[in-house]
Amino acid sequence: MKKRMVIRSALVSGCLALSACGGSGDGEPGSSSGVQRPPVAVTVQPAVIDEVRSELYSVGRIVSRNTPTLASEINARVIEVRVDEGRPVVKGQVLILLDTTAFALARLEAEADIQRLTASIANEERRVARYRDLKTKDMMPEERLDDAEAALAVDRASLTGAQARLAIALDRLSKTELVSPVDGVVETRHVSVGDYVQAGGALITLTDTVDLRVELPFPETVGHLVAAGQTLFLESPIAPGLVLESEVGHIRPQVGSMSRSLVVITEISNPGRWRPQATVEATLVVDVRTDAIIVPAASVVKRPAGYVVYSVDASQQGLARQRLVETGVVKDGRVEILSGLEPGALVVVEGAAYLTDGARVSMQEASGE
Repeated sequence: MKKRMVIRSALVSGCLALSACGGSGDGEPGSSSGVQRPPVAVTVQPAVIDEVRSELYSVGRIVSRNTPTLASEINARVIEVRVDEGRPVVKGQVLILLDTTAFALARLEAEADIQRLTASIANEERRVARYRDLKTKDMMPEERLDDAEAALAVDRASLTGAQARLAIALDRLSKTELVSPVDGVVETRHVSVGDYVQAGGALITLTDTVDLRVELPFPETVGHLVAAGQTLFLESPIAPGLVLESEVGHIRPQVGSMSRSLVVITEISNPGRWRPQATVEATLVVDVRTDAIIVPAASVVKRPAGYVVYSVDASQQGLARQRLVETGVVKDGRVEILSGLEPGALVVVEGAAYLTDGARVSMQEASGE
């Protein structure tokens, strides 16, 4: 017991001795009231006015606006196929030839009937004219004139029928050549030489590679921000480095049942290297503000109260003041300030994370862009 008391007494004595050595409190190194923290070295930069774009992003696909499957309009045999799958074609190019024999014979038959009926009509017209002259002189019975006029009418009707048959034969002859209606690429060839095709039978499927459509899905939660006419910037990995500017054409009326997204459509002409079904990345500009207050991203710090920046005023003798701000668009290392800061205010950039309200700072101008 005595030993413990001695040790305790020694500790108390030591503490009293240290306390006595604590200095006079006149700011000497041993005085806590006299120690002052050195200023924090920071860089500053003024808040500037600049243009800010509110943008949405999407990844969609390129679709051909025309993918016609060309079918036969007549019953005939394929005698020549001039293109194959993957080959480019131009509008008006002949792709497939069908057998013309039956239709050429029908044309000859119709032309022969027309010649025969034309000669017969000319003869009947002369006869009717002669009978009418005789009738006026009461030298011809009425019945014979009537018969001649009826025969003329029959020949004229037959001529009309023969002309119609000729037109049909010519039309069918023209359809023995399958012609491309668009510039594009052969997607699928459905027939070969020797196949007998029926009217309506598929011959070739084409893909239009010039007139394209871009389909872009956006979440339904941003549907209120999207409208026709807004600017789109499109890029596709199939043609790196190529950026195409377009605009929203229309928006599909229904939200996707599975994806819960709405689809934005824009129609474009192929800039040269794009292909249907390729991926496309899109930036949709929904708003442009030309008078936005901009600060570097490093100057915005998250605190329990919210996002803050630290501003420095020369009249405040190098003291940093905490400013609670509302942020907007964040892009390319810059942040839009919606409220809480005025243009031109000097804000701390490097070192902002280490500050508190009223901290002393040593300023150096930031080397920002």
